[in-house]
Amino acid sequence: MSHDGGHGSQGRYAGGSVAGGRYQLRDLLGEGGMASVYLAYDSALDRQVAIKTLHTELGREQSFRERFRREAQAVAKLQHTNIVSVFDTGEDELGGALMPYIVMEYVEGQPLGSVLAADIRSQGAMPADKALKVTSDVLAALDTSHEMGLVHRDIKPGNVMVTKRGVVKVMDFGIARAM
Repeated sequence: MSHDGGHGSQGRYAGGSVAGGRYQLRDLLGEGGMASVYLAYDSALDRQVAIKTLHTELGREQSFRERFRREAQAVAKLQHTNIVSVFDTGEDELGGALMPYIVMEYVEGQPLGSVLAADIRSQGAMPADKALKVTSDVLAALDTSHEMGLVHRDIKPGNVMVTKRGVVKVMDFGIARAM
């Protein structure tokens, strides 16, 4: 999960590591009301990953940690080209607080909203064939999640990434619910 260029911000945990040093947190990619997402390096598999961390104040509460863990378990079951993959999850102490984390596929690309804005600026609208492909890919991802009994509940351009090769990836099932 990423954006080209990132936010330029280091974030509160950048420079730290989790899982006994396996994952080194690098740049802050994004922040929401409950969690932050970092670009990280997986030293065991020699690859970049994205790590979602629950905010410290929420990590103190068992109910939030449990919800976060359930998100990781639910999304890890979703195997689809158009859904960001979950690789690992756990809890670690960082900055003196218990911090749950989810290790995910790092998607190098842009949020759908940025892609759409660029198309509008340059062409007046997103080309129909491109719009149909994006729509079809998002629907395929949602179909898979629904088949597994999971409703996303927050589909929006900011939760859909488009890679440099045009692959659409649905992400952030944080408020998903079982059907």
